[in-house]
Amino acid sequence: MDLNYLLQVLLRKKWMIFFFTTVALVAGFAFTFFLPKKYVSLAQYSTGFTMEQKVKISEEATFNIYEIDMRFANVIETFRSPKVMAMLSYSLLLHDIDNVKPFRALTEDKKNSPEYTAVNIEKAKQILKSKIFDMNLLNPYDPEEKKVFDLLTLYAYRGEDLYTGLRFERVDRSDFINIFFSSENPELSAYVVNTIGEQFIRFFNNLYGTRDLESAQKLDSLIQTQKLVVDSLNGKLKDFRERIGTPNINDRASGAMVMVQDLTVNIQAEQKTLNQYKADLRTVEAQLSTLNARAGGSGSPSNNNQSIRLLQNENGDLEVKKIGKTEKEIKDIDKQIQANLERIETLKRNTVNPGVRDRQAERTAIQIDDLEAKRISLENSIRASNDLIKDYERQRGGYERLTSSGGGDEVVLKAKEAELNLATDEYEMLRKRMHASLGLDVNPINNFKPTILGIPAYKPEPSKKVILMGLCGFLGFFFSTFAVLGVEIIDSSYKTPSIFRRNSKLPQLGVLNKVDLHGGNINEFIQESVSNKEGRVGNIYIENLRKIRYEIDKKNAQSILITSSRAKEGKTFVTQSLASILALAGKKVLMIDANLSNNELTQIYDAKPNLDQIDLSKIATNDRLWTYIQPTTIKGVSIVGTRSADATPLELLPQNSLLKNLNSLKDQYDYILIEASALNYYADSKEISLYVDGIVNVVSAKSSAALEDKESYQFLSDQKGKYLGAVLNQVDTLNMSL
Repeated sequence: MDLNYLLQVLLRKKWMIFFFTTVALVAGFAFTFFLPKKYVSLAQYSTGFTMEQKVKISEEATFNIYEIDMRFANVIETFRSPKVMAMLSYSLLLHDIDNVKPFRALTEDKKNSPEYTAVNIEKAKQILKSKIFDMNLLNPYDPEEKKVFDLLTLYAYRGEDLYTGLRFERVDRSDFINIFFSSENPELSAYVVNTIGEQFIRFFNNLYGTRDLESAQKLDSLIQTQKLVVDSLNGKLKDFRERIGTPNINDRASGAMVMVQDLTVNIQAEQKTLNQYKADLRTVEAQLSTLNARAGGSGSPSNNNQSIRLLQNENGDLEVKKIGKTEKEIKDIDKQIQANLERIETLKRNTVNPGVRDRQAERTAIQIDDLEAKRISLENSIRASNDLIKDYERQRGGYERLTSSGGGDEVVLKAKEAELNLATDEYEMLRKRMHASLGLDVNPINNFKPTILGIPAYKPEPSKKVILMGLCGFLGFFFSTFAVLGVEIIDSSYKTPSIFRRNSKLPQLGVLNKVDLHGGNINEFIQESVSNKEGRVGNIYIENLRKIRYEIDKKNAQSILITSSRAKEGKTFVTQSLASILALAGKKVLMIDANLSNNELTQIYDAKPNLDQIDLSKIATNDRLWTYIQPTTIKGVSIVGTRSADATPLELLPQNSLLKNLNSLKDQYDYILIEASALNYYADSKEISLYVDGIVNVVSAKSSAALEDKESYQFLSDQKGKYLGAVLNQVDTLNMSL
């Protein structure tokens, strides 16, 4: 396909392309004009993933970028999770049906719909509050919950409806996540970005909070166990010292006195610490009493925490019982401790977020939980201080009774001291980790904090009308241009002389443009075109015929076969045109209709179909021959007609037929034009080609190069002495020069 031709096609179709581009621009304008305004709100949350703040049993800590990126991806996917989106949907619906100023108001048609009239609003409120509190999804198979689900659909608050306006993104290589929501209501957008963060935190607290608390409890359990080991080794060392005494009585007495003094100081210091613990405990209990009263009598969290405290104390006692037990007994105790831990998980899960009625209630519940944890810690500390004071008093009594001496036991004493020092160092290391974690939240998700709260947008987002209209116009231009070029590329017809020459590889005798006869015949058209110099289209056709006439004159061929590879290519039309243009030059022309498959030329001139009746061997004189030749309305042009027959010229015509004796007519006629059947389907043209001086094939510009034409083109190419060239017919006037 020629690039020049495609450009010409685009220029010809420019008004069509312009029309569709204009339509696209108008459509874009209408679309943006009626596009609803959108308000976008932003909330930003800090995740804490890039800060080390978890309670760990081991000290190894690495800053893994890949792990942090994966956590951000997990958080964003959790935001999109069905449960978080469902809690957001339920909160929005509860707000709209329970508020005098809803975010979205239903139309009258929706209010009159069966889905709305079937809903009991008060019942729907109860269901929504229950689902939000328990973080459960609506069951579409429950009749009442199905009604609430249909109501969500009416308000367009389903997860898939909200998700189209939500967008989550991590602030580049930072600790923050931005949440955007776009809607028709600025207050709705602000509510969504704030509420989805709250529901996300609730979801993660409910899912992972207990597991993290268990890690802290395990660390506390290890500390308590290690403390028991240190106390046991310390007791054994003191007992051994009491038993061996010192080799020198004076030294023993002096050493015992020093120990008594030190232990007395320790008892006094520990008693002071014990008193401080008790004072702190009284303060915490007073605060708990006030907060429980403010909570409106909701005793569920307090009772759960009391049960948790009892179970933790029981686990501490069980750890003590493991000392001196057999391996089987220790396994049994561990099973009981594990059962208590599972019970603690259940109780703590039930105490997380005890209420969602309002934020004040949630904060009160969290404060109660924090104070309960402090009370448990103070009670454990008081118990440990009492035990330590009793141990100091027991040691002081032993040193006061110290009397015995020792000698070679010094090696054993040093070994016991080394063992005690090792256990003490491990105990201190665990205590340091515990103290370091007291200022942190054991649940790492609680470090997910809002840094920017969403506020209603002051003005809507830019509509980008110019950009959208420009895009629509560009698409209209692109697709219309693509359609025009696509049609031309798909169209494999010859269309232009250059395409015909390239595809057929045949010499070209001339080109005839497409003309409209306006109901007349070609002879009248030619006569009018010659006499009327203003008809440009007619003049072009006449000039092209004159060029073909010149080429024929130059070839010195009197008898010419006019054929085509296919039917309906315009052979009859071209034959008449050539006869007329030759007659204009004063030439005598005889047209012989030898197209036995379609004798249209005979029908046009109403000629007698007597070609098969002419037998020159039976005609005595030329005068009798003229009885078979009929003059036409064109001066100087005659015709011999034929009948339609299912036979070839060799089969139908006599032995001495007119076609075999064309030379006998050359003295009376300057040119003999013979029209025959199409080469692709019939052998007529090949048989007649033996008796003519030249061959012209007519090709329509609407035809295309097909495989079936190759044999016919090859036959014409082989007629080197006779083949005059092809006449490309019905070419669009604008394609004549291409």
